[in-house]
Amino acid sequence: MKIFLQNSPVICNAGKGESILLACARSGIILSAPCGGRRRCGKCMVQILKGQVCGDTPDAEGRVRACAAVPVSDITIACSENSGLIDNEVTAFAAENRRSNNAETAFAAIDIGTTTVSAIFIDAKTFDVLDTVSELNDQRVFGADVMSRIAAAKSGKTEELFALINRQTERIIKQFIEKWNIPNIEKLAVSGNTVMLHLFLNADPSGMGEIPFTPVFLDEKELKGAELSLSVKKVTVLPSIASFIGGDIAAGLAVLDVLNIPETSLLIDIGTNGEMALAHNGKIFCCSTAAGPAFEGAEISCGVGGIKGAVSAVELKETGTDKFSITTIGNVPPAGICGSGLIDAVALMLKTEIIDETGFMEDSENGFYIAPCVSISSRDIRQFQLAKSAILSGIKILCKNAGLKTADVKNVFVAGGFGFFINKHNAAAAGIFPKEFINSISVCGNLSLRGAQECLTDNNFICKCKKIIKQCLVIDLAEDASFTDEFVQNMFFNDDN
Repeated sequence: MKIFLQNSPVICNAGKGESILLACARSGIILSAPCGGRRRCGKCMVQILKGQVCGDTPDAEGRVRACAAVPVSDITIACSENSGLIDNEVTAFAAENRRSNNAETAFAAIDIGTTTVSAIFIDAKTFDVLDTVSELNDQRVFGADVMSRIAAAKSGKTEELFALINRQTERIIKQFIEKWNIPNIEKLAVSGNTVMLHLFLNADPSGMGEIPFTPVFLDEKELKGAELSLSVKKVTVLPSIASFIGGDIAAGLAVLDVLNIPETSLLIDIGTNGEMALAHNGKIFCCSTAAGPAFEGAEISCGVGGIKGAVSAVELKETGTDKFSITTIGNVPPAGICGSGLIDAVALMLKTEIIDETGFMEDSENGFYIAPCVSISSRDIRQFQLAKSAILSGIKILCKNAGLKTADVKNVFVAGGFGFFINKHNAAAAGIFPKEFINSISVCGNLSLRGAQECLTDNNFICKCKKIIKQCLVIDLAEDASFTDEFVQNMFFNDDN
């Protein structure tokens, strides 16, 4: 069966019994599926314009869940802007739009996050950054978090997951080459969490999905680009610390030169897998906590990633439940709410007593609207509580293992794109961070990508990463007797957090 996309030349071929979601993914057309195609989130909706499907009944507007609907004839579909559709054909840059420069060769650095893939293009001689790009990770068709990707790998999808990130990486590289008219890329440095680095190298991450959570590798990798069918000469993959504390954290700690910071310092990377590292007296205490994808828009009814139109900030104009104002990314009409906006909304809902310290919302049936088309439901609040408790509990357990109180932490580095929009006062009010952190927080941006960049420009960077890794003590939260009590207590919104 053929799947035609409205206003697109791309044609997808669906195998017998194959869903629209997977057929599109094989053809490089990526639809957002935060639940991993388990038919729960409803965010992969497409409209059937022509043809018939089975597996899901079209609604009044002809929309079906792409993960459930299977073509029984050739079909034509339309996707809304919020469905996450990306046409992944390589952009053909017109010759007159190609920028001229004196670079004869270049480097590329890439950070492969569970949600976002970011890359920079560097002049190999001057180390000047020529270009940057950021895209949603094409693997999201198999779910929003690392455990969904591991589950897909366990079901035999490792090759498909590899193909998706490999094709996306090559597309980004080719885009750089075409745009800048560079004859070749000498080196590519790759950072990311441990699962993403496994999938980048076509290594099965299934061992990290069950006790004792065993990775195939943690050390750095050096190989030829041709081995991965990439248009680069050499590829360096940064080393990781543990199964769920990856090269992104090792790179971030190295960029911060954390072993030479005299005060106690904490690095937090809040994503679907909340990774954190506490440096104290020459030791680095690390843990990973399953925050889930709530802060990245998944599992939230009106949640979206950091896309154009995402509500990124919410403010209280006056006391009262209907006096909120919002800011959206790109200053366009709201398309949903991203993590930073959700934090603001929850903090202000607490302040205005729309929810209480338990998270209870009186009007739970209708939810609370912060914009005409964007609401927060009682289920959203519960998802937020699970995520914020995971982060806060991880912080407290790290401090306990280091023999510290949260007030002893003098530097708090928040990494990742999430931090750019975060209001630290609202984050503390909503219980993500201890209130003692408010004056210690520094927003650092994408330290993982900066680490990959430094790997290309500093021959000693990998050695610095390895030195840091040797000082790391990994705390398994599941084995800590006090974690469950912390987690239950931190589900509440109260001043004791």
